[in-house]
This record gives sequence, structure tokens and C-alpha cells, in this order.
Amino acid sequence: MEIKTYQQKSPLKQECEDSFFCNEGLKVYGVCDGATPLIPFQDEKGHNGAYLASNLFASHFTSLKEVKSLQEIITNANEALQEKMIDYKIDKTKKDHLWCTCIAVVRIKDRSIQYAQLGDCMIVAAFHDGTMKVLTKDTVKGISARAKRKREKDRKKGLPVPEEHLFNDSRQQLKYNRYLANMPNGYSVANGMPEAITWIQQGELPLAEVKGVFICSDGLFHPDWSLEQTVEYVRRHSIEEYVSIIEELEEKKRIRPDDKTIIMIEL
Repeated sequence: MEIKTYQQKSPLKQECEDSFFCNEGLKVYGVCDGATPLIPFQDEKGHNGAYLASNLFASHFTSLKEVKSLQEIITNANEALQEKMIDYKIDKTKKDHLWCTCIAVVRIKDRSIQYAQLGDCMIVAAFHDGTMKVLTKDTVKGISARAKRKREKDRKKGLPVPEEHLFNDSRQQLKYNRYLANMPNGYSVANGMPEAITWIQQGELPLAEVKGVFICSDGLFHPDWSLEQTVEYVRRHSIEEYVSIIEELEEKKRIRPDDKTIIMIEL
């Protein structure tokens, strides 16, 4: 088994809000992507909620000595995240104050590969027959459009919703979106809410069929390529070459650069 990892901080951020883990003993590997906070909280070391959430999950998986199910581990890490927020007196009633992280994780067993995911960190499997399959759904994709539809429906029901022009302010839009975390037609994320667990996507593949596994954070998404095309390019060339393509596109199309994290496993 050959494992390659790559991480690069966004030049716009003080610290990398992505994290990754490789628990070699249990063959458990994953990527976490903390959601940039909307409040100015920092702990005594200067870390924000995104960094704390993603790194708490990474340390939880790194320190594991045994695994029953990936869902159970995510549940335990999510509970630990909630406890840490309580310690720091974060107001749990305000969803835009919660520390959040997306996560994608795989476990390689003797005869199968298990996977689990929340949010928009993604997992792709490459098979011996030359095909590829994206194993997870990006639940964050299209959230702003779904949020707008929800506001329209709520206004029709006579519910109190601010006027739409106020959501031209991206901060107000993001704040509203956070309230759709772990809700129907919203998106999934680990943010200490017990409801997050019901939204975990998970599955299992026969190990004999799988040639490679690719796990990444959304900073690596190509605006015009499918994830299969991305994996194909990285496997043929290199992670570094692919990252330079994304950086050129970010500059050309004025896309805000995000943290970039990849784990590639060749079996």
C-alpha cells in the first residue's frame, strides 16, 4: 500500500482549517475541513473554531486503538466537539456560532473498504477494471439556492423572514445557511449537534475490486472537471501539477483560494 498526502494553506487564512489523519495501525485515513467561522472567537492559543473542530476530529481518529464502526467514531468525536464548545461557553442555540467540520474517512480492512462522510470532503474509488466511482455526495453544493427557496416558501407561509435584498450581503447569506446544518434540504456537517449523525453517508466496497482511493477537501475541486477527471489527472501526473492548474484557475477566474488537502492510497 502506498500513501501520499498533500496539504496547502490558503494564502487568505491565518492558519490551515483543513486537517488529515493516517492511523496506520488501524488503516484508517481521512480529511477534515473546518468551516470558516462567522464569529471572531479564538482560544488561548489563537485558534479559531474551524481549526479546533477539524483538528479535534483528526486527533480523535489518530489516537484510536480499535474501531467498531466509522459511524460510532464520528459520533464520539462529534460529542467531544460539543463538550469542547461547552467548555468555551459557545452559545449552542446559535447555529452560526457552532464550530463545524466536514469529514471524509476510509477504513481498509482485510476484505473490504468502509467509508463515511459528512459535508463536502469527498471520496473517490478507482477500480481494477479501469472505472471510477465518486462514493460520496457533496451536501454543501447548491446550499445557497436551497436556502433561498426555503426563505421564499417561509414567506408564503407567513413566517417572519428578512427581506431578500438583505441576503445580498454574503455574511448574512452564510449566517442563514448555517441554520440549515443537519436539516432536510440543508447540508451535513459535524458541529456538535446530535442530529449530524443521522446524515452520515456510509458504505462498504470489496477490497479485491479497488485499486486506489482518493480523499480530498473542497479546495481541490476543479470548477469545470468532474471529480473522476481530477483523480484521473492526479494519478497520471502528480498532485503538485494538479494543484498548479487549480492555482492558475483561481487567479484567472478570481476564485477565492481555499485550503487544499489530499490523501491518495494506492492498493
